[in-house]
Amino acid sequence: MSGGIAIARILGIEIRVSYAWAFLLALVTLVGSEQAAATSPALGTVFHWAIGLVVALAFLATVIAHELAHATVGRRRGVPATSIQLGFIGGLAPLAIEAPRPRDELAIAVAGPVLSLAIAALAIPAAMAVGFLGGGLTAIAGGILVVGGLNLVLAVLSLLPGLPLDGGRVVRALAWARTHDRDRASAVAARVGRLLGFALVGVGVALALGNLISAGLLVLCLGWLLTTGASTMSKRLGVERLLRGTTVGDATRREVPRVGPNLTIDTFADRYQGEDGISCLPVMEDEIVLGVVGAKRLQRLGRRKFAATRAADVMATPPAARFLAPGEDLWAAVEMMNRLGYDGLAVVEEGALVGMVTRESIGDLLRARTGDPDPSPARGGRA
Repeated sequence: MSGGIAIARILGIEIRVSYAWAFLLALVTLVGSEQAAATSPALGTVFHWAIGLVVALAFLATVIAHELAHATVGRRRGVPATSIQLGFIGGLAPLAIEAPRPRDELAIAVAGPVLSLAIAALAIPAAMAVGFLGGGLTAIAGGILVVGGLNLVLAVLSLLPGLPLDGGRVVRALAWARTHDRDRASAVAARVGRLLGFALVGVGVALALGNLISAGLLVLCLGWLLTTGASTMSKRLGVERLLRGTTVGDATRREVPRVGPNLTIDTFADRYQGEDGISCLPVMEDEIVLGVVGAKRLQRLGRRKFAATRAADVMATPPAARFLAPGEDLWAAVEMMNRLGYDGLAVVEEGALVGMVTRESIGDLLRARTGDPDPSPARGGRA
């Protein structure tokens, strides 16, 4: 993955959480502790904060459940899911999921919000029932109420009709069913998301000017999320059209440096830099391709560890970083790279290395097709 922290593997799906969740968990912990203090002041500060932390972790669990609902429904509809990365609100990679039919797209899109609404529908009445029992249980009831309320908010926000939210995918599915053209439907969804985003930005500014600064900033941020998501969708659609009909071989960089599995990183780190640098190198032994080492992986490792770390220690290997064939569809390879967060993948034919497909080589192909010196590479799968 391109970022975040791996926290679990559920149903064969790796769960990663972006660093933005450190702030969100702290915020929910604060809300939960304040709720506990308001309902059960006699418990003391330590217990209030403990309850707040439990509430935050419970909310994180429900957000993971929201995203797993998307993934499991997607699997049943023929859309593979190997990883989930949680952003500030929900998953960061909704654009990476391409369903084969409009009804499948719709089913995948609504699965998460429906589960969040179900959690809210169960949690809020349960909180009221526990609260009626009184005593120390009122603090627990308050925590359950916070989790239920946050899931209600999550469901409502995710159904706003703009990408990258689930509601944007609902719009795309409906437009796809009506027009029978997925490209046109994606353009419609992007347009609706952009208009809604601009409207929310305006509302946020108005609220901030009206002394509702906190609410205004939240609405403004949501508007920004929708406008940038719509922009990403438009760029992604344009890149997909440009690459349609191309193969992996068309974007393969054939003359690439090779590294041995026992070489320490400090001996080849300079290969990633300069005008002739490449973001991903093949690891080979006796002309056999073992895996690849990407620049992002080394950035996370840190330069101080280069001298003590071998290529074999950090290389990505099949089946995760599987080898590509020259005749494969290039857009499918781009989506795989985005989904996995890799800088590049090895191209192999009859067991021999042909070269590497990297973000730079894809960018070179796009420049050749458009004449644009700086076209945006396809990065729609990872926010």
